[in-house]
Amino acid sequence: LGSATTHLGSNPSDELRECICASLHVLGVRSVPHLADLVKVSIGSVQDNCAVLSAVISTVPQFTSAYITDILLSISKDFSDNLSKLCAEIGSEIKLRVLLPAVINTIDFLLISPIHDLRAVTHTLRKCIEENATHDIKNQAASISTIFVKLLSYRDTTTSFTQETEDEIISCFVGLVYKLTEKEFLPLLVQLLEWSAGSLEKSISFYNLASQLSDKLQGLFLLFSGSIYVNLVEKLQQCKPPEPAEEFASKKAKLSPGSDLSMYSLKTLYNMLRYDTTHTFITADRFDTLLPVLLDLITLPDITHLTPALAQLPVAANSDRLWKQFNFQILNLSKSPLPMVRQNVVSVYKDFIAKLGQDYSVLLPDSLPFIAELLEDSDPVVEEKTHEIVKSIEDITGESMDQYL
Repeated sequence: LGSATTHLGSNPSDELRECICASLHVLGVRSVPHLADLVKVSIGSVQDNCAVLSAVISTVPQFTSAYITDILLSISKDFSDNLSKLCAEIGSEIKLRVLLPAVINTIDFLLISPIHDLRAVTHTLRKCIEENATHDIKNQAASISTIFVKLLSYRDTTTSFTQETEDEIISCFVGLVYKLTEKEFLPLLVQLLEWSAGSLEKSISFYNLASQLSDKLQGLFLLFSGSIYVNLVEKLQQCKPPEPAEEFASKKAKLSPGSDLSMYSLKTLYNMLRYDTTHTFITADRFDTLLPVLLDLITLPDITHLTPALAQLPVAANSDRLWKQFNFQILNLSKSPLPMVRQNVVSVYKDFIAKLGQDYSVLLPDSLPFIAELLEDSDPVVEEKTHEIVKSIEDITGESMDQYL
């Protein structure tokens, strides 16, 4: 094996690699004296020597702790689908208590290097979480928390951020959450919330995580809503644009650096609202707090994520009184001198009517004066969308609105 290792470095061939793999399986623990040299030579050309490293991991995993960091780093330099299988093998074969320190060391190096390809880590970590029993994961809770705090710092530390990488990290975290109880997950969520206060980028990463968790966990996420609600409201308040000005008069206006924060915060809120099937999350006090905060965002140049959240708020409140309060305040904004604001108002209002359905009938008498005025709006977009609103109302009530308008 020692001679074959020497040749692998100087004159490699597929036949030689097959010979080394066979030797490893035959020798077992007797190959340990040659592992250091074999791994060193193999990671020099990790793509070509993937099968050799796989044989090392599968044959003597208990003796590879000293090499895991170097193997993961070499994979990170030249990651491919073929090497992802090696990562999965590392995640499943190496003991958790051995693997996690090596993963931490790898992350520390990658976050300060120009490589920044964390896929080797995320693929390994995902398999590790899948394969290990829940009680083993709980025993390593501190190390796992450290790992995810470091991984979620990716956006804050890299100069070559990619959304795909952050989503990979979050996907791993979701897999972890599925193995935790409510009591075990809550402290981790609170820890990440406190960590996110460090910078705008950390806040964005946290609410990207929260938006995906709230989508995956659905109603179960509401068990933790009290822990992030106050912070969520604060973040939405920070997303309020300056007083309406010319720069916001066009949908093509460049979004501020906080646009990602508003997007993920609004996604999180929307998921919390739409999965609140018991109507217990939005109390009257929370409604009174959230409504002005969301209405302040109506001047955003892009309301793609505001529209569903704002329209869902009164639906989640499930109260005639709060419906009327929302109805008056949103329609009152239709008197804005800015066409963009009026366009945004009718977009939200149309979605609100669709979500409320038959229950909208109780709001119709108070709404007709506003709708009549919008039908004569000087902006053609506003007028067109208002006609669509009238059609929606007619579909709900089953009668023509011509006699009222």
